[in-house]
Amino acid sequence: MNAYLLIPLLAGTACTSLAVWILTMGSGSRASLRAAVLVAGGSWWSLCEVLWAVAPDPESALVLIRLSAVGWVAIGPLGLEFLLEISGGTPPWMRRLLPFLYATSGAFLAMTLTTSLIHTAAVPMPWGYGYELGPTYLLFYPFTSGCLLVGLVASARRLRRNASAADRSQLGWVAAGVTVPLIVASTTDGLLPYFGTQTVHLATASFVFLGGTVAWSFHRYGHSLLAPTTFAREILETLPDGVALVHPDGRVRSANARLATLTGMSVGELDGVRFEEQLHGWDPTDVQEGSELECELAGKHATVPVAVAWSQLRDKRGLDLGRVIVVRDVTELVDLRRRLVTSGRLAAVGELAAGIAHEINNPIAYVGSNLGTLREYWSELAKLARPDSPGLDALVADGEELVEECVEGVRRVELIVRDVKGFSHASGDSRALLDINQLIDSALRVVAPQLGETQIESSYGSVPFVRVSGRRLQQVILNLLVNAAHAVGHAGTVKVTTIAHDGWIDLTVADDGCGMEPNVLERVFDPFFTTKRVDEGTGLGLAICYQIVRDHGGEISLESTLGSGTQVRVRLPTDSVTATLSTAAQLPEPSDR
Repeated sequence: MNAYLLIPLLAGTACTSLAVWILTMGSGSRASLRAAVLVAGGSWWSLCEVLWAVAPDPESALVLIRLSAVGWVAIGPLGLEFLLEISGGTPPWMRRLLPFLYATSGAFLAMTLTTSLIHTAAVPMPWGYGYELGPTYLLFYPFTSGCLLVGLVASARRLRRNASAADRSQLGWVAAGVTVPLIVASTTDGLLPYFGTQTVHLATASFVFLGGTVAWSFHRYGHSLLAPTTFAREILETLPDGVALVHPDGRVRSANARLATLTGMSVGELDGVRFEEQLHGWDPTDVQEGSELECELAGKHATVPVAVAWSQLRDKRGLDLGRVIVVRDVTELVDLRRRLVTSGRLAAVGELAAGIAHEINNPIAYVGSNLGTLREYWSELAKLARPDSPGLDALVADGEELVEECVEGVRRVELIVRDVKGFSHASGDSRALLDINQLIDSALRVVAPQLGETQIESSYGSVPFVRVSGRRLQQVILNLLVNAAHAVGHAGTVKVTTIAHDGWIDLTVADDGCGMEPNVLERVFDPFFTTKRVDEGTGLGLAICYQIVRDHGGEISLESTLGSGTQVRVRLPTDSVTATLSTAAQLPEPSDR
C-alpha cells in the first residue's frame, strides 16, 4: 500500500467527523453551516484524491482530479461569508454581492468539469498522480484568495471596533484556521503545480486544521462565534421571559422567541438591533446587576410594561462577552396594581363616606321637613295676602319657586347620601339563584323612560342560574344601561349580550357613542370621578358597580375608543361555592360613569 494514501484517508475521516460535530454544536446557525460545508469539502476532496492516486491510467485520474473541484471551487465565497457571519453578520451590500460570487464559483466548476482550462493533464508520480494547471488557474487563484482576504480584513475590523476581548481572542484562532488552508492549499496544490513542481498534496490535511480550530474554540472558550445562539437554546425557548444576549456595544447577538413576541419582531429581525434603545427608562449603569427595574419596551406594534434585569456574561477565562438581558412582561402586574389602588381608594372613600353620610343625613332630614312645612305656610300666607294686596302676586310666585328649588336641592342631596351609604355599607339583601337574562329584561323595563329613542339590541345566550343579590345586580345593569344611553344620545344603539363559558357568565353592554379618552378610561372606577356637570351626576355609578361585582366574586372591565364607543363587560362566576358572599347595599338611583 502507498504510504501517501494515509494522508488523504486520515484527512477525509477527520474532516467528515469534524463537519458533523460542527453542525451538531452549531444548531443550524449560518456561520456553523458555512464552516461545516468548508470542512465537508475537504472530505470530498480527500476521497477524490485517494481514488485518483490508485487510478489505473492518467485519463481516469484526470476525471477524478476534476471531480474534486466540487469540494474546493467555492472556498472563496464560503470562507468570506463564514468570516463575516462570525464577526456580527453579513452586511446587506455583501448579501447582494454573494450570489454573483457563488455564480463565479459555479462558472469555474463548469470549466473544470467540462474543459481543460484549469486541469490540463494528470502526471504519474511515485506517490500516485500529480496534475498540470492551465492559464485559467491564474483567474481562479486571485478570486479565491481575494474573497478570503476581504473576509479576514473585514471581520478583523468589525471585531476590533465592536467585539469583546473574548470574541477577538477567539477570532484570532478561527482566522488562523482559515489562513493555514489558504496558504498550504494554494502552495502545494496550486502554485507549485502551476510552475511545474510536483510535490505531495497537503491541502486536504490543512482542512483538518480548519475544522479542528473551530471545534477547539467550542471547548476552549465555552461558546463559539459560529453559533452564539447555542447558549442553552432548549431552555431559553421554554422560558416565559424574553432573554437577549447583547454585544458590549448593545447590539443583539441572540434572542429567544419570547423576546421576539414582546417586541413584535422575528428572532431574525432582532439580530444586530440595539435593543437597549427600545427600553425607555432603563439604563444598565443605573441598575445594579441582577436587580429588576420596571420600564417600557417600545415594540414594533405596541408599548409593553416590562421589568428588566441584566447580568454580565463572561467566558471560561473571565473575558467580557457582553450582557444577558432578561425582560419580563408585567402587564398583568401593572393592571393588578391599578386594581389594588382602585380598591384602596374605594376602601378609604368608603370609610370617609360612611361618616359623611351619617353626619349629613340628620340635618338634611330636618331641613327637608322644615322646607315642607315652610312650603305649606307660604301657600297659606299667599292666600291671605292676595285679596288685599294684588301687587304681591309676582313676589309670591317667586317665593314658591324658591321653595320648590330648595326642596329639589334637598332631594338631590338625599339621593347623593343614599348613593354614599350604598357605597360604604351593605344591607341585608339575600342571595338566590336567579336568571341573569330575566334581570336584564326587568332592568330594561325600569329604565325604558330614560332610554328615550335609543335603540336597544339584546342577544341572550343560554346561561345557567347564578347565586346573586337581585337588587344589587340590577343596580349594576341599570347604571350601565343609563351610562350607555347618555353616551349615544337619541341616535345611537346599545347592545346587551350574555354568554356562558368556562365557568363564567359574561354580561356585555356596548354602545356606539362618543367613547372616552385614555386618561378618562383610567379613572372611570374612581369614586366621585365624572366627566359630567355637577348637577348631572355624582361620579359614584361605576364605583358602586365595581364594588358590587367584586363582592360577587366577579370582574368588571371597560374598553373604549374615542369616537367609536364603549364596551363594559361584567363577568360572574357560575359556581356559587367559589363566589364571595357578602351582604348587599341599598339600591340607589342609576348614576353616571
